Amino acid sequence: MEPRDPDLIDLLISERALDHARLVWSAREARRASGVAWSGLSPPPCAPRTEGARLDDARAKLAGRRQWRESARGRLVSAIAEVQKAARAVHAGGERAREAVARGLPDELETCEAIVRDLRRQTLALITGLRAARQAVRDAAGQQLDRPDRRI
Repeated sequence: MEPRDPDLIDLLISERALDHARLVWSAREARRASGVAWSGLSPPPCAPRTEGARLDDARAKLAGRRQWRESARGRLVSAIAEVQKAARAVHAGGERAREAVARGLPDELETCEAIVRDLRRQTLALITGLRAARQAVRDAAGQQLDRPDRRI
């Protein structure tokens, strides 16, 4: 997890924004409690974390995310998300193809060919996602398929 890791950089930016939000909230609450206030109602003191502390927290969050992504549950959720993305793309491609045919198939042959190539690519992505999902389920269950010759 290098400091140049884009995921780490994103989390570090989020940690900085979180610190900023905490400071803004604390200052607002301190202003509210600056007049007459009951004892114990003022906010606790808030100081920004050091850059090193933010980096440590970002690294810990990133490690947790990566650990989850590599788990069977994380791989299943990721695979299902890819399947859904591919399915939406297949549906949209089908709609584009129908629209092209409605405009006149002889005039739209090149468009239809391009759409069919895209549909094939998205269908392959869908199948790949299904296979990854199936493997994640197998890993989660710790079982093998009863029939290894069965394929998606």
